[in-house]
Amino acid sequence: MRIWLLLLFLFAQVSLQADPFEELLKSDWNQSQTLLIKNSVFQRLGRRANEKDVLKITKNVIPWAILEGVTPEKTADLIVNLDYAVRQGLTFEEAEDAIPVMSKRDLSKEDFSYIGLYFKETKKAFIREEVRNRFVEAALEKNWDGLSILAGGRALIAGKLVDFPQNRLATKVLSSLPAKGRTVPFDKLEAGFKNSLDSKLEGGSYILLSNLKKLHAGEKASEPKNLGNARAIDSSLDEVGGIVIGERPKFEPLPDAPLVPNLPEPGESSDYDKPTKEGWETLSASSLRKVAGEWVGTPYKWANAAKTGTDCSGFTYRVLTDGRIGVPEKMVSRASSAQTKMGTGVTHEEMRAGDLIFFSASPNQSKVTHVGMVLSKEEFAHASSSRGVVIDKIAMKWWIDRFVLSRRVFKKVID
Repeated sequence: MRIWLLLLFLFAQVSLQADPFEELLKSDWNQSQTLLIKNSVFQRLGRRANEKDVLKITKNVIPWAILEGVTPEKTADLIVNLDYAVRQGLTFEEAEDAIPVMSKRDLSKEDFSYIGLYFKETKKAFIREEVRNRFVEAALEKNWDGLSILAGGRALIAGKLVDFPQNRLATKVLSSLPAKGRTVPFDKLEAGFKNSLDSKLEGGSYILLSNLKKLHAGEKASEPKNLGNARAIDSSLDEVGGIVIGERPKFEPLPDAPLVPNLPEPGESSDYDKPTKEGWETLSASSLRKVAGEWVGTPYKWANAAKTGTDCSGFTYRVLTDGRIGVPEKMVSRASSAQTKMGTGVTHEEMRAGDLIFFSASPNQSKVTHVGMVLSKEEFAHASSSRGVVIDKIAMKWWIDRFVLSRRVFKKVID
């Protein structure tokens, strides 16, 4: 009898213990959603789902899932894909840059990991953010797989070694490489890589290509442990990152149209010198609200800046450079990372209409992942992944918790 009572007591104690996976999720999802995420992850990862590495990834995914407004099913996919990417040799912070790409589409864990590596490498080589983001979006619209996207990124990096203009080279790469790099013979991938560069390759380019061949060969293994090997090319990326375009004689300009419209290459003519709005440094708050309000309801589209679809930094770019607001285009980048350097810094309490407000969904809270336009001390407008362009309250707890910094663009604000 005592044994049965002891067993009953132990069973009750175990049942009362909180499930660590569910504990992470319950504050942001209801019970049925939590169970859906948990069951989906456990089906694919088994007992590993409760290991500390997976629990850490789950904890780090939650702010991203809320920011991107993804479904419970997509949240589970993100956890599984990020777990795979980390086990393949990427850090979470390197792999998380692929999350916005996946928020509106399905990606295999392999393609997700290759795209994470693409962002890591093109960032390190200082490929312009506007170009690298739009390139991925355009490639996925052409149904490219992750290895082809990585190969395309390396072609952009190799092009920087020989001073090819990035924006125009991106267009050429998209027409040169095969879409299914993981399954085609490597000879075809190599030929497309060289063709996009007119066979003008320098030393570092051959290192990039040689490592790409190893990654391609790894596709034949059932569980390739290959992405960590790509770290062997870090020194080559450091070399490319230190190159300032325009320091050396250029090859003949590429005839291809720029991938990102109205984004001039160094030395190219642009509309930057067109007359600017007189007195633009004094902002009319009512004009700002009118301009921003005209964008409300615009659907979200990553790596775009149009009324048919825009991302967060594309929205702030278009509002600031609208003729009625008048910030000179040469002062505004479409990239959120560059927008963090505009104007002067102000505190959360000091914000007013016209300021830019930045947030982070990353575990690295200094890493900006979202930007909005302050309309008043109470409200800001932004392009939400799930809701399109909307107006939200600055004082919402979620936004306060994820706040990183704010920047002042205008010297004076009037009603």
